[in-house]
Order: sequence, then structure tokens, then C-alpha cells
Amino acid sequence: MTDQELLDMFIQERINMIIDVFHKNQPDKSEQEEERILQAEIFIESLPGKEKQLVENYIDSLISQLVLEEAFLHRHGLTDVLKVFKYIVKS
Repeated sequence: MTDQELLDMFIQERINMIIDVFHKNQPDKSEQEEERILQAEIFIESLPGKEKQLVENYIDSLISQLVLEEAFLHRHGLTDVLKVFKYIVKS
């Protein structure tokens, strides 16, 4: 395992821990929000096979892209924090 892979794994695990805390501290979804989600799921399920697959692929791609961007931002944020910390320690 390379240093970069180890760092990526560490960051992703930390992100997962923080997201768990976030979800535990969030109020439950409103009935209105739950209803919108249910309506969207019913709509997607009712689409013909090809269109349903297209929408599901789009959602999967969008989520994957967001995950990659989030990890990238966190990794660079951590790098910035380490640089600042090293600067402070040297001063």
C-alpha cells in the first residue's frame, strides 16, 4: 500500500465517522420531505426499462462524482492544515 493509498483510506474513514455523527445530530426528515422522496422513487420505478436505467445510471454517476470531489477537497484541506501546522511549529 502506498502512502497516498493509506492517506486516502484514513481520510475516507474519518469522513465516514463524521458523516455518522452528522446523521445522528440531524432532525428526522419532515413528512413533506419523506413524501417527495417517495414520489420520486415511485416515479423512477414506473419508468420504462431503458429510461429507468438511464435515470438510475445518472444518479449513480452524480453520487460517485460528489464522493470523489468530497474526498479530494478533504484530502487537500488536510494537506493545507498540515502545512499551516508545520509553519506554526517552525515559528
